[in-house]
Amino acid sequence: MIAAVLIFVVMSIHDFLAVNNPVGQGILVVEAWIPEQALAESARIFNSRHYRYFVVVGGPILGMSTKSNQPASYVDLATERLEKLGFDTKKLVKISVPGVSFGRRTLTSATAVEHWLSSSEIGVCCVDVVTVGVHARKSWILFRHALGDRYRIGIIAGPEVPYDRRFWFFSTEGIWTVVRNLAGYVYAKVWILRIPRAPSQQEPRRGGLTYWSCGIVRGFMWRTVEVS
Repeated sequence: MIAAVLIFVVMSIHDFLAVNNPVGQGILVVEAWIPEQALAESARIFNSRHYRYFVVVGGPILGMSTKSNQPASYVDLATERLEKLGFDTKKLVKISVPGVSFGRRTLTSATAVEHWLSSSEIGVCCVDVVTVGVHARKSWILFRHALGDRYRIGIIAGPEVPYDRRFWFFSTEGIWTVVRNLAGYVYAKVWILRIPRAPSQQEPRRGGLTYWSCGIVRGFMWRTVEVS
């Protein structure tokens, strides 16, 4: 019985972490550090669905000097790759974040996106986040935590590193990737989410605040004005 349970967990943990649950409209947020293949896939997704802005968010590339000819940040690197793909940069929003400790990078990026949404006052109902593979579950809960209940948050797991996701446990790279991201997910769930949300994230302020909701028909939104 125990062996059967262990086999089930091993066989299902990858799909649990590499979750796909997109909304398909609003804003597409891409973690800028993702590989070039996943970035190209995110551009294709953006152009095939009902998104208004393509947001890349990320921090500095460790060990990269600003004096070199190479991009010093993941945002600059992603922008360079998108331009080579012929992406329309008029729809591109770049959000750079400072370097932080390894366990706080995703939360820092999510918080920066929330600040941009609040300051820009863009009326959207939904945010889809693009990351890669088994990092998706962690990214999803952290962006939902940072953005609060004002938006519907979706998640898209882009192409993973080269190993067979069905038999990840036969690959050294697969074992390392799955175990590391499982630990990151548990850490985020147990510890980081204990950090209280800012008041602006907990609920809309009363007194004429305008916010946006998703309609039943895809791509349609209506505005609701709350009156105190």
